[in-house]
Amino acid sequence: MTFQDQMPLWNDAALQVLDVRHRMMRPGESLRAYRLPSSLFLFATRGKALVSIDEIAYEANSCLVCHAGKGAMLDIARVAEGLEYYMVFYKAVWAAPSREPLRLDQTDNPFHLQYGFVPQYPLSLYWKAEEMNRCWQQGGMLETFHVKALFHQFVYELLRQRHDRGEGAVQPNPLSQAIRYIEECYAEPLTLPALATMLGCNARRLQRLFNAKLHVGPMEYLIRVRLDKAKLLLQHTDVPIVRIAEAVGYSDSYYFSRLFKKYFGVSPRQFQEQVRQAERRRQNPFHLSQSYIVPGIAQMYSNTSDDETHYQLQSGAVVYKGGVGPNRRRYIKHLKGETELKRAPQRIAVLDCQYIDQLLALGERPVGSVSGTTDAMKFPEYLSDRLAGIQVLGTKEAPDLAAVARSAPDLIICTEFQESVYEELSRIAPTVMFDRYEDWRITLLTLGQMVGKEREAQNVVNEYNRKIAALKAALAGNLGGETVALIRPRDNKIRLHMTAHRTAKILYRDLGMAAPAMAVDDRRTSSYISLDAMPKLNADRLFVLKDDTNAELTDRYQQTAVWNDLSVVQANRVRTVNTTLWIGYYGPIAVNRVVDEIAEALLRPNSKTS
Repeated sequence: MTFQDQMPLWNDAALQVLDVRHRMMRPGESLRAYRLPSSLFLFATRGKALVSIDEIAYEANSCLVCHAGKGAMLDIARVAEGLEYYMVFYKAVWAAPSREPLRLDQTDNPFHLQYGFVPQYPLSLYWKAEEMNRCWQQGGMLETFHVKALFHQFVYELLRQRHDRGEGAVQPNPLSQAIRYIEECYAEPLTLPALATMLGCNARRLQRLFNAKLHVGPMEYLIRVRLDKAKLLLQHTDVPIVRIAEAVGYSDSYYFSRLFKKYFGVSPRQFQEQVRQAERRRQNPFHLSQSYIVPGIAQMYSNTSDDETHYQLQSGAVVYKGGVGPNRRRYIKHLKGETELKRAPQRIAVLDCQYIDQLLALGERPVGSVSGTTDAMKFPEYLSDRLAGIQVLGTKEAPDLAAVARSAPDLIICTEFQESVYEELSRIAPTVMFDRYEDWRITLLTLGQMVGKEREAQNVVNEYNRKIAALKAALAGNLGGETVALIRPRDNKIRLHMTAHRTAKILYRDLGMAAPAMAVDDRRTSSYISLDAMPKLNADRLFVLKDDTNAELTDRYQQTAVWNDLSVVQANRVRTVNTTLWIGYYGPIAVNRVVDEIAEALLRPNSKTS
């Protein structure tokens, strides 16, 4: 649709502002899979980030304007310097007295077009966006009317600048939108006409798009998604089959079982038993210790040749070359390649707080570390008596390179967060980059090899495994299959940590607890839900992550009627825990404290429960 073709529709439509929001995102934060409830203008005024609409990416560097229609999926990632932006949600209706909604296909609907561009004159847009937000927050009738007038001016200025620059627009992809909607909302009642209406697309056209690209129709695709989710639940939980059927969208468990057998050749119960048998037959994948048996952790193996010995890990490895004895050369394989260590490092600088914990567990102290950002304390409070003299090296999002250099390290440990300054770090000292989200046991064994404390590292791992084995048995008898969820109020929503999240794995993998159906996902580590969705989560036990950055929001949520009506709240089965300890300091000392808190909350339900 050309610009000239769009203008009559803009002229003939009445524009109604639904919401105006002003947001700040800190470095490292992200917004994932936010489905737009209406058409939207997003105006980023400062900062750097990657803004994606239905997986079409736009670089936000100081200023960016984006537009998308209802049903589009918005993602914001790679927030490097903080991001400030305004969101204006609106809908268009006919200006005729009937006020009927516009019923255009996405291909000829300017209110569904997707585009993004850098405005040549951003200040004229900024003042209108700021004034709209100020008036909207006041909420009076006169102010709301003023917002409507300002919105027309905002749209006029934006369209004028876009037309002057000849900026093009992308037709929304109803197939992509439908796929993402199905994968997000598979448990909801859904028909082809309803899906097409929501996306502003003709049902017959949507059917053709699915058949052409995926060789199945939309409803067949929905069935496959539902059954794949059911397989995950059967693999990872002990939830009864009737509840699994309900969780994936089937109220009739008999129909669900017949459908499952039709697609996979076995009934849900038979599949569940096959999984249990395979689990019992699983051999120890680790050659270092019989006690280090934790499903899902990357295999560690040794492979020797005449002149080279490997200790292979997931994203890090120690390789000795050149025969045996003190003349062997030590290399570390990591995410950026291979780095030689001529001797065991004595002065290690770490650019993630979790490595403070891991090094101290081995009896080593870093010379410097970045500080935490979720609490006022610079370093972990639970380690404060062991950290005197450690230099502050900035934050993990913005390390202070001058301070790093002053600490005179002979080794720097960083993660993907510092990828943009990796070359500069390497010029200061040998630098290795680890996967920040790798299981702490794997990283600890790597560090043990690096500093010559392999046995100490293995002992820490073995002791942890003995501890969780005992607690797992105790919890199994105490919980009786009850579900446990881990949440974090954040960004005016609630972040639900999925089964793939590294801290949630302590609950679900290490300790064998059951996850609510909404939390079962092996691909995503978290998902945002609204406060109103908490009853649907339906967790029997709840851990709430709280810190200085979300304390006000958490307290506000916990005073609402929705929160206090939750069965888990009324049963006094909610434990508020510290975000920084549970997520930020991911090492054996912190994790053991987390396990102790889990034991106290679930085995002594009346102690310190909020």
